[in-house]
Amino acid sequence: MPSLYLCCTSHMKKTFLLLLSYLALANGSKAQTPTWSETIAPIIYSNCTKCHHPGGLGNSSFLDYADVVARKNSIKYQVENKIMPPWPGDPSYRHYAEERVLEQSEIDAIVNWTNKGTPEGDKSKAPAKPVYKSNSKIGAYDLKVKIPTYTSTATTDDIYRCFSIPTNLPANKYIAAVEIIPGNSKIVHHVLVFQDTTATTDNLDKADPLPGYTNFGGTGSNNSVLIAPYVPGAEPVIFPTGTGVKMYKNARIILQIHYPAGTNTEIDSTSLLIRFTTQPSVREVFIAPILNHGNISNGPFVIAKDQVKTFYQSYTVPVNVTLLSIMPHMHLIGKSIKVFSKPISGDTVPLVRINDWNFHWQGQYRFQYLQKITAGSKVQSIVTYDNTINNPNQPSNPTKIVTVGEATTSEMMLTYFYYMLYQTGDEKILQDSSLLTAGFFKPSTHKLSVYPNPVKDVLYTGVDLQDASVQISDNLGRVVLEKTFEKYNGMDKMLRLMTINVNDINPGIYSVIIITKSSGKIYQSKFIKE
Repeated sequence: MPSLYLCCTSHMKKTFLLLLSYLALANGSKAQTPTWSETIAPIIYSNCTKCHHPGGLGNSSFLDYADVVARKNSIKYQVENKIMPPWPGDPSYRHYAEERVLEQSEIDAIVNWTNKGTPEGDKSKAPAKPVYKSNSKIGAYDLKVKIPTYTSTATTDDIYRCFSIPTNLPANKYIAAVEIIPGNSKIVHHVLVFQDTTATTDNLDKADPLPGYTNFGGTGSNNSVLIAPYVPGAEPVIFPTGTGVKMYKNARIILQIHYPAGTNTEIDSTSLLIRFTTQPSVREVFIAPILNHGNISNGPFVIAKDQVKTFYQSYTVPVNVTLLSIMPHMHLIGKSIKVFSKPISGDTVPLVRINDWNFHWQGQYRFQYLQKITAGSKVQSIVTYDNTINNPNQPSNPTKIVTVGEATTSEMMLTYFYYMLYQTGDEKILQDSSLLTAGFFKPSTHKLSVYPNPVKDVLYTGVDLQDASVQISDNLGRVVLEKTFEKYNGMDKMLRLMTINVNDINPGIYSVIIITKSSGKIYQSKFIKE
């Protein structure tokens, strides 16, 4: 019988050889140059062309290989510095439905491809170019409102134009889905949709000789209620089955549309589609700026000239509620915001964190699963403003004292919450279809570490695959590998790592989801197959 020393030595040698093999595999993978057809086009088509297509808001089209190569250095800079795609929410703090965030492996692929001469690769392996139409995504709808044909007058300054449109709704109804369709996606930067039952916005519209009226911030009416936001690339707002926002009898719809400077003479005719729920019993979704200027703990809300100032807000939630989404709102000197909930006992619940506020890219953050907030929790925010001349978005030169108001040179500090009264099981309701897999609907999704990335044949992960389901999908959502591990047949015992063989998968960008059946946890990541 061999000695214990010899056994241990042999084991260590094998482990060392396996580690050397893994390092060689990883280094070999990194040496490969990604191509447009198999790696880069899927990334660009999934993350960039919603804006960068003919007629889109982006200043160029990224549908063709030649167009992307012509702008390779700009694209490399923008993605490497995480400026594009525009998604101010910090993904290390919380993930959301339909978020526009590149994985580090995707950023590395674009940088590597650019540095290695932007090879096109095998054209036959390139994905089909996405097609962008103005047709409705929600399908059938019950109400359509359209702004009067409007010619932008935005020359050197941005314009925020409000259009007040009657609905003549005969009775209260509940909105199941809302979709904003830009009439001219080249100039519609973002849209906020409100409803109002007063005549205020109608009177403001009639007082302006042109279609609509100019108003920065809100609608000019204190009674207006936000329904939905739109930013380029955003999907329609669809509420969970049996829920909806109440739309009031004879309410007017107000579309506040942001037209950027330099869009003068361009024509727009943006429209709004609404589908009402047909469910016999509907849970009402409320929209309210629960965190607002009235609950600042270190007020008043005044920011002195040349001052960087941080404010703190807090609101105690009186009953159990269910959050669908969250939408912070500030103006131009906003710097950062962090919103979270502290329950009476238990861990702090992260809601949203924006480290570098950008007024031009604000929108709604929809939770992947509905978020329960327990009674007695304190919903809090930490908000910083930069009223110095060093702020590139500073609207005043010289600087001036800033207080609350809707004007460009004033400020706001609001966080809108889309919420319902809580019912048991709400936290299991899914809003992010990308997490749908293999019939599992679980609320806990965890970041998955896989390596090497890029990979050639064997993917390693620290997640225990015993009694687990693995599904790998391509960038178009097609499942290319699906496997269930019932025993430790997916384990490299020497490295103590779980292994997934991806040797038979074609090169490209993939998502891997692992679901552990015993705990119900979902782990998700992306990887590049070379």
